[in-house]
Amino acid sequence: MGRLFWKFFSFFVLAQMASIIGVSLFFWISAQQQASERQARELLRSGPMEMALLEAAKGALHYGGEAGLSDLLRLWSQRQMPQVFAVDEAGQELLQRSLPSGIEEILRSGRGVAVGHDSQGKAIRLFTLDGRRMGPGFGAMPLPQAMYGDRPPPGPPGRMGGPPDPHGPMFPWTPVLAGLIASLVFAALLAWYVSKPIKELRGAFARVAGGNLKDKVSPAMGRRRDELADLGRGFDRMTEQLHALMRGQKRLLHYVSHEMRSPLARLQMGIGLAKQNPERLGDTLDRIEMESMRMDKLLGEVLELSRLESGIMAVKKERIMLSELLEGVVEDARFEASAKHVDIQSWIEADAEIEAQPDLLYRALENVLRNAIKYSPDYSEVSLETQRREGGLAVLVSDRGSGIPETELDNIFQPFYRADSAGNVSGHGLGLAITKQVLDLHGGKIRLQNRQGGGLVVEISLPVA
Repeated sequence: MGRLFWKFFSFFVLAQMASIIGVSLFFWISAQQQASERQARELLRSGPMEMALLEAAKGALHYGGEAGLSDLLRLWSQRQMPQVFAVDEAGQELLQRSLPSGIEEILRSGRGVAVGHDSQGKAIRLFTLDGRRMGPGFGAMPLPQAMYGDRPPPGPPGRMGGPPDPHGPMFPWTPVLAGLIASLVFAALLAWYVSKPIKELRGAFARVAGGNLKDKVSPAMGRRRDELADLGRGFDRMTEQLHALMRGQKRLLHYVSHEMRSPLARLQMGIGLAKQNPERLGDTLDRIEMESMRMDKLLGEVLELSRLESGIMAVKKERIMLSELLEGVVEDARFEASAKHVDIQSWIEADAEIEAQPDLLYRALENVLRNAIKYSPDYSEVSLETQRREGGLAVLVSDRGSGIPETELDNIFQPFYRADSAGNVSGHGLGLAITKQVLDLHGGKIRLQNRQGGGLVVEISLPVA
């Protein structure tokens, strides 16, 4: 069990226990108050004998005043009989006898209470108390059980016939203990439910840090449909992307080393020939220069692709007309096309203003057009046209080459990937990869499609400003 488990466990147990103890205390205090009021209410006597005594006390008060009533109550207190108490308007007992707590609330109800008046109209409340329930110290003489025989003493039904509980209601320890056990069980289940996927994620992070990028967390999440399950699926997507990037980096390193091996070998061969045949030094130097330029071009393309893929290249966009950019691309490509007697047909009719970095977008469009020229047979033609599309413009470049197998269309944008149909055409397989990265930076898209009758159609979509 990890630290997060114990934190969740402790928090929920404390919260549950606080609520259980709070509720139990509330009901216990309420029960204590009700028991106190009930016991005080049970002390009042309202049987026939008590009623007769109260009428006698009222008569003594009326004809003899407080002095006569005091003498009568003092006489009765010396006998074994129900005791009558008298309380004036100030709440003082006439004989200064102590009374049970809470008796004032009972007297206000009027049940079992008689109100007498002296000759001057002063009101005094009269009532009788059950001495056996009052216990010592309340000034009442205990009444012998023989006075009642087998009958319970007068009073309300229920447990009133027995002695009062001196401690009141017991604190509800049983519900508290049951609540504690239930809280421990459910808090443990909840803490385990929350901490288990986090523990799985922690282990997966450790495995990924150790180089295992194929590790999956989603199966360990089971059928969860919460944020932790979403986090697990996001972790799996992250590891998949990292795995793909790592494979791409390894493949890139492999291809770069492979592509550079050939020009380096030719450079070494040229240097060896220059040493063996000094008289052919001029031709050898030309060959060395050509191979060094080829290596320089390859390294430039690799660095540019790396900058585009890493996202560190800051794109400085400006508003330009697409037709002006395309006209420059077509004009520069005509010189290369003329060497193969390839005719470039352009229909730049649809035009709009776009936001782009001119040199980057120029490079992307040039790569597409030069590829079309490169893979077109001699004495053929390449067409370039623009079309208005919903929300933007489309640039379509078509050639009459051999096209690309359908199974390879999805892989053609990977660095150093060259289709089987490329044949002996020179190249490194970086042009379309760079083009796609540039278009992604400009919010554009590129799509390849084999045309009927042979050839390839490249569709570039760009949003208008």
